[in-house]
Amino acid sequence: MPINLNNPIHSTSDAFKKIAPDLQGNILSSHGRDHANHVFIRFKSPASARSFIKKEIAGRMTSAAKQKQNSKDFKSRKSNGLRTFKNFSLSHEGYRFFTIEDGQIPSDETFRGGMVASIGPLRDPTQADWEKAFQKNWHAVLIIANKSPTLLKIRTSFLRAKLNNIATVHVETGTGIRNNEGAHIEHFGYVDGISQPHLLTDEIEEGKIATNNWHPAAPLSLALVPDPGGNPDALGSYFVFRKLEQNVKAFKLAEADLAQQIGTSVDVAGSQMVGRFRSGTPLIPVEPPQPGPASKMNDFNYDGEGSTDSKCPFHAHIRKTNPRGTGGFELREDEKAHLFPRRGITYGKDPKNTSIDPEGDVGLLFMAYNSNLKTQFEFMQSSWANNTGFPGQAGGPHGIDPIIGQGEDAGGQHHYEKWGDDTSKKRIKPSLGNFVTMRGGEYFFTPSISFLKSIGRSS
Repeated sequence: MPINLNNPIHSTSDAFKKIAPDLQGNILSSHGRDHANHVFIRFKSPASARSFIKKEIAGRMTSAAKQKQNSKDFKSRKSNGLRTFKNFSLSHEGYRFFTIEDGQIPSDETFRGGMVASIGPLRDPTQADWEKAFQKNWHAVLIIANKSPTLLKIRTSFLRAKLNNIATVHVETGTGIRNNEGAHIEHFGYVDGISQPHLLTDEIEEGKIATNNWHPAAPLSLALVPDPGGNPDALGSYFVFRKLEQNVKAFKLAEADLAQQIGTSVDVAGSQMVGRFRSGTPLIPVEPPQPGPASKMNDFNYDGEGSTDSKCPFHAHIRKTNPRGTGGFELREDEKAHLFPRRGITYGKDPKNTSIDPEGDVGLLFMAYNSNLKTQFEFMQSSWANNTGFPGQAGGPHGIDPIIGQGEDAGGQHHYEKWGDDTSKKRIKPSLGNFVTMRGGEYFFTPSISFLKSIGRSS
């Protein structure tokens, strides 16, 4: 009997034990490694590709069950944490390449159309402006991750050698960067990955996450869907990959210019663009918020009377992408239905190792798992981040998301000299943004391990 996907689960539950052996890791929770290679593969012949999957993929991917055991062993010091994580996903063209029957191919029409078909709705650059590697269609992407960059290099070299004569390969290397407190940050310097929907309730039930004002538990249905090609009750997830290049120099110049225009510090100006200070401290509900030490505070919402635009601007990145009660919906649960687990990792030189703010060649390898690409990732990008009229609050339009919003917006955004003082606002035109450029990507499906084994048996 299939499990109920309408609820989150605990990793000790019978439901987890049922699905975890056949479900690939990284979907329910992040693989957690700071070093990862993302190997894009275009096979040359179905026969050699099936043989490769049989020998190197089907039995060697990290299941959710194995991921949990690896984490448990590391925490109990039964291992050194150097076990390699592997995950494998196929594009729609990859499914077609293997001549998989249509009924066994995931049915999401957005997945079947590919990311190129969504360029218009997402306001992405044309494919001709993407990096050359992403101007071709890839059959698959293989994630290989390890705590050790040396071991990762060895494992990747081994697999590349196996692929050398049977496929075209492109590798995107991700390296997590951390601030002085050990928290993950992105290249603009802000703590990242704080507000995630939790499909596993372990940390919540252990009391590690406060839930008085915002409960991050989320149903499995945000990410999991039946895998039509796997065993009965097999599950998989639609996987989004986007390479997002960051212009750090332009962002920091904009921060400084904004601070001068509204008469605040650079820290305050930047926080009005992001919705948090670099430390992770949110602008709500702290009164008044300060750019202090690291804080992963996530137990807050925007549905109180004090959650005004002057406390956290409606255009702020974290408010646009997680409205928490200000999205104009009757129920906050309706907002949650558009969220999804993110699994991104930074790429490029660690900013702590250079005094130069780069204008390119650094950024985020954005990755996410969805159950419905149209109503989750694409909705968040087009209807929230890019939408100048969202949220639909008085005083709008509120402008695009300054971080991931795409498209020109001459209308501008409201910024404030004084926190909580609605009279201190100033509209900055045009909207601050375009510090992040989409350099290429694709939609994939992360299938069940039983499906991967079925491909191998057909070789």
